[in-house]
Amino acid sequence: MTNTLYVGAEDYIQAMHVTELPDDFDGLSALAGMYLDEITNNYYQTHTIDDDPFDLRVTRFKRAVMLQIKYMADTGIKSSTQYKAAQAQTVSQSIGSTTVSKTLGDAAANVSGTIVCDDALRSLSGTGLLYRGVMHL
Repeated sequence: MTNTLYVGAEDYIQAMHVTELPDDFDGLSALAGMYLDEITNNYYQTHTIDDDPFDLRVTRFKRAVMLQIKYMADTGIKSSTQYKAAQAQTVSQSIGSTTVSKTLGDAAANVSGTIVCDDALRSLSGTGLLYRGVMHL
């Protein structure tokens, strides 16, 4: 498997309506592609994106990559470790001189609970790229 850059700089600028690329665009683009390859079962690693006859699937996959790039650039979160650390919340309660604190690590800002942002997942819905089969009953 290779780190494929699914979205070029010009495509990103035009589609996201921005005038400048995020810092380390190529690195973010490679990471976004890697994370989306993981959740799409490496579909575009085994199929050529340029030869895909389903234009809507290609458009929405590229949109998901762009949204993931924007999410990582805006939040600074580029790894699962950073994502989990950012989600940790500490709750404290004090009564008199006694304080009880608890750190909650599962209070995710992303409903998905993964580093892939919710907007990217929504972009992929309906394309078949998130299909995992029917559970055996």
